Amino acid sequence: MNQPTQPRSRLRATLLLIGILGLILTSIFLSRSSVGQIEKSVASIYKDRLAPTAILVHLTSNLYGKRLVLENYLLSAERPDPTLLQGQMDRSDRHTDSLLTEFEQTRLTQREAEELRAFRQYITEYNQLEKQVLQQATTNRTQAQKMLFTGSGNTAFGQAATKLDELSALQLTVGEELLSESRSNVDHIYVFSALQIGLTLLIGIIVFRRGI
Repeated sequence: MNQPTQPRSRLRATLLLIGILGLILTSIFLSRSSVGQIEKSVASIYKDRLAPTAILVHLTSNLYGKRLVLENYLLSAERPDPTLLQGQMDRSDRHTDSLLTEFEQTRLTQREAEELRAFRQYITEYNQLEKQVLQQATTNRTQAQKMLFTGSGNTAFGQAATKLDELSALQLTVGEELLSESRSNVDHIYVFSALQIGLTLLIGIIVFRRGI
């Protein structure tokens, strides 16, 4: 009387094992997917966060360095050659353009792209003002000093510097978001690993009890 029951019991146990194995394989694939996401996040943190941060440091150094050169020229008791100064400032402007192009090639969020466009506008306006200051300095150095240190000159420089600070802050914010995503993926891996261990133990119990 028990013979028909045993094949059905063995069949149910076999189907259960197949289902558990399927769950284990699914969890393995999900774990691999999470690992892949972590690798992408780590690569993005370097390529799209750390590298642009270095570019922003160079942009800031370039902006303040050029400003310092022009200030020294206006405040110096000597009369350096303005042609040489203009050449130095032009090279600095080309270097800024190169850095901005390099920055644009990284992955930018929508807000970063907007802030970058605003910075380009501010830096263009400030560069034009510097050229006006340099031209004015050839005839009236006192008036050139007023142009640079007060009014529109001070405002233009402040806007460009502030926008650089905002871009740097955004780099930190987006980087923190990427780290948060990585932590979430690590948590998923821990869950999947625990599930795999539990299912493996369950298979062992079934095999032991059913003798499959």
